[in-house]
Amino acid sequence: MAIVETTTIRVRRSTHERLTKEAELEGKSVTQIVEEAMDMLEEVRILESAKRAWQRMGELPDEVVAASGALTDEEIAQIESKED
Repeated sequence: MAIVETTTIRVRRSTHERLTKEAELEGKSVTQIVEEAMDMLEEVRILESAKRAWQRMGELPDEVVAASGALTDEEIAQIESKED
């Protein structure tokens, strides 16, 4: 097994409790939960960046809109039906 370098971070007690509860629910370690949360945060930032870039160009692809949560699936369907 490879040795993984780690460090300690300080969080509020309430945040620690939330992380612990989530880890228990998912059957994962708190470290895994934190790593997954950081991955999701990075993905959100990438999507938001893409969204801003497309908005500057004047047209936002449906995939970016849907992934960013800017419109609901129903709103996207209404837009698509108008285009047909």
